[in-house]
Amino acid sequence: MRQRLTPLLVIVSIFLSFSAIGSTLPLMPLYLRQDLGLDRFYTGVLVGMLSAAALAGRLWAGPFTDRRGRRVGLWVGFCLCSLAGVLYLPLFGVAGFAVGRLAHGLGEAFVLTGAVAWVVDVAPEGGRSQALGYLASGVWGGLAVGPLVAQAMGTFPHTAMLVIGAGLLSVLVLFATEPPPVRKGGPKPKLRLGAVALPGSILGCTNIGYAVLATFMPLLLDSRGLAGEPAFTAFAMTVLSSRLLLGSLPDRWGPRKTLMGGMATMAAGFGLLILSRSVPMSVVAASIIGFGYSFPWPSLAVIVVERVSEYERASALAALTAFFDLFVAVGAAVAGAIGDQFGLVPVFLFAITNILLALGVVWCTGLGRPAMNEPVPS
Repeated sequence: MRQRLTPLLVIVSIFLSFSAIGSTLPLMPLYLRQDLGLDRFYTGVLVGMLSAAALAGRLWAGPFTDRRGRRVGLWVGFCLCSLAGVLYLPLFGVAGFAVGRLAHGLGEAFVLTGAVAWVVDVAPEGGRSQALGYLASGVWGGLAVGPLVAQAMGTFPHTAMLVIGAGLLSVLVLFATEPPPVRKGGPKPKLRLGAVALPGSILGCTNIGYAVLATFMPLLLDSRGLAGEPAFTAFAMTVLSSRLLLGSLPDRWGPRKTLMGGMATMAAGFGLLILSRSVPMSVVAASIIGFGYSFPWPSLAVIVVERVSEYERASALAALTAFFDLFVAVGAAVAGAIGDQFGLVPVFLFAITNILLALGVVWCTGLGRPAMNEPVPS
């Protein structure tokens, strides 16, 4: 019974963790500006520290999780998240808050790395993308619910208490799981850049589109007198439902088809978004982007898992996710520079260009074909 419930409990723990992360998003900037008295620059620095810490943390979390086991890696992550909630309390001031952002980023890195590797381990060979789809539903579901919880909590210190409680509750949830074996006797886990560089670069170029959407879609729609919230909701709900209901497609059709189809769909959605002049049209465009966005990450994760040994899965998947963090951060900065110089529409053309570039690389290299999925030597 515990073995059958383990994947569900891991997803529940991920939902709790990302609900807590999502709950901090709407209240944190106001808290930093109004309660701690920080200017816009330092507010932006502190908010962005989580992503920077997560990027660095994934490169540590992967080998650690391969050596120590998936459950231990998740426990470390949840404890770091709870510590972050403690440091967010007003008692510790700005310095404590900064350390808390670093702890939260490291915790998120350990949590996601351990969970992804665990569900891949326990999933049948032909069901890995479906398992990753269910896990992604926990992530997106948590991020969607978190802001609603924040509204109910009312203040950021109350939200900090929620972050503490969610981490501790997630630790308790994992006690009910069947612990996966710590794999011994294999090669020492290490960063597998040879196996991950091409899939990671493709994932990164594709997710420049996400950076553009999250940062500039509200500005584009507002410039046309349109509300951006319905489009954001449509995007998030489409990603959530597609990964939940269609997560098995990379297993059934092959990851190459779903990867290329997803990228082509994203590019078409961005093209429609550029042309949008009404809220219904923007909602349709965002839904198309969300549908396409649902497939590149699980497709590429399946490809990467097939290229490394079972002893190195967490390291490889952590490196793959690190490419996402890096390209989103750099892509958002480049897109901002383009927007300052040339306006908003060129920003979205920049996103389409990167997505189509990634699609062309997949086509030319044959990534996802059986011959390309052979293990890559260290």
